[in-house]
Amino acid sequence: MKSDNEHRKVKPPDERADIKTGFLAACSLEIPCKMPPSYKIAQETLEKVNEIMNEEVNDTVSLLKALADPIRVRILKALRIEDLCVCVFVELMNCEYSKLSYHLRLLKEAGLIDSKKDGKFLIYRLTEFGAKNVSCFGLS
Repeated sequence: MKSDNEHRKVKPPDERADIKTGFLAACSLEIPCKMPPSYKIAQETLEKVNEIMNEEVNDTVSLLKALADPIRVRILKALRIEDLCVCVFVELMNCEYSKLSYHLRLLKEAGLIDSKKDGKFLIYRLTEFGAKNVSCFGLS
């Protein structure tokens, strides 16, 4: 008797191809899978989708997390106007330095902003990547 793992093995794509249509039979009695038997998909499409599903997405997730907070979105919008000291954000957002420091660090880690020392002030600015994404997400 076959084990569950042996029973679930999918044959290589060339063994699944429907020669007449150029489509793969999604499932059959010989090829157990989770797609409905009536669903057919081109092998090329299936390969492209599989490739995309296995791509690394950490950078995208990091970017979206950075944009998922109103405070960070406001900071990005403000930096479109001009490079600013953290003291401006503290004053206008009625936020403590420690809380802003956390948000600024996340934006910096996502590559959206950077900072430079100007005397005793730390000045934040949008990076080129940040400016592009702020425009892309309509945060102007």
